[in-house]
Amino acid sequence: MERRVNQGCRRRLPEPRWRQWPSILAAAVLGVAAAVALQGLQADASVVAPAPVQETAVPAPVVAVKASPISLTEAQRLHDEAAALTPAGVAFDESAHATWLPRIGRLEAAAADPGLSPEIREELVATLEALAKVGLGGRRP
Repeated sequence: MERRVNQGCRRRLPEPRWRQWPSILAAAVLGVAAAVALQGLQADASVVAPAPVQETAVPAPVVAVKASPISLTEAQRLHDEAAALTPAGVAFDESAHATWLPRIGRLEAAAADPGLSPEIREELVATLEALAKVGLGGRRP
């Protein structure tokens, strides 16, 4: 009795992939056709007449001129921050590079200003030297 029940419930094994090649080929052709059709629709959608450009006059920005680019207290604060840096801290801290590298050019320009007081210039030069010691920038001649 069990043999008859088991013989009637045989499952059919799936066909091997090499016998399914017509359906695989048809799927590939349909995929390529769909891609070409979508590409054509996108190309039609991107052909839009550009809007005319209206020229407007933009007033020049007002430049405020400061008597001194940096104060003595600010120069001392920057020197203290730069002196507190360590080479290992700078090597492992990406924010130190992001913080100090943009400032170096401004510090060098401020130190080269002939109208700057000697005390502020000394603080800026000391700041640049402290940054050069930890690997940020370097004194340029």
